[in-house]
Amino acid sequence: MRLNYQNLAGYLQVLIEKNLITENESALAYQLVEDDFPFAKQLDLADSIHYHIHHVPDVEKLPHDFFIELGATVENRNDGYIKYRFPGRVNFIFSHIPVAQKELGKGTRGSCYLDHIGIDIRSEEKPAYVVFQQIPSIAATNDYVFKRQGDGIEAVKCCHMQVKEKYWVYAGRDVNYEFAFGPLVIHQDGFGVDLRPANPFNQPAETETASCCGESQATAKIFIQ
Repeated sequence: MRLNYQNLAGYLQVLIEKNLITENESALAYQLVEDDFPFAKQLDLADSIHYHIHHVPDVEKLPHDFFIELGATVENRNDGYIKYRFPGRVNFIFSHIPVAQKELGKGTRGSCYLDHIGIDIRSEEKPAYVVFQQIPSIAATNDYVFKRQGDGIEAVKCCHMQVKEKYWVYAGRDVNYEFAFGPLVIHQDGFGVDLRPANPFNQPAETETASCCGESQATAKIFIQ
């Protein structure tokens, strides 16, 4: 495993204390280090992981100097967006620019939230790609919903960056995993149009199906594109 989780708990605690994530979000973020994490093989291949905290009112007011004291460096910065690289191959992104399709309940509570957890596979070697393409099968086994972006030919572009392709996996209303494949290319002058697809569990009520008891609920299904 290339990743070092020694300081992850400390980083997450700092974000809690700075009111940037909640205790529940921290617990979700830490699931990656648990022995039963379904995507352990993909994680073993990852060059880094990242946590994207969205709906930050003003990224300029983040505790930048404190992050630097913790060993962070700024990897990418633009209007309404900043990405910090922390020791141990753990990255944190803070933004208030559009990063995802609109969905029920997100961005309405008036505070920032953990939008997604990213697993970054930068190798372009065939063995890495084979493991990357196992994601749909693992998602199906665990009754997760997934969505593919990109086809390996047309790059996926969002947040001033691009990669070859992605899988988005939704393990519930509050759990969005991003699996990115291929080298990261930074575009300071171009934002990109490939937003995170909306979590199907958080779709507006009219796209949900009624349950036997009269309440509406999202129908879990496999999304392939």
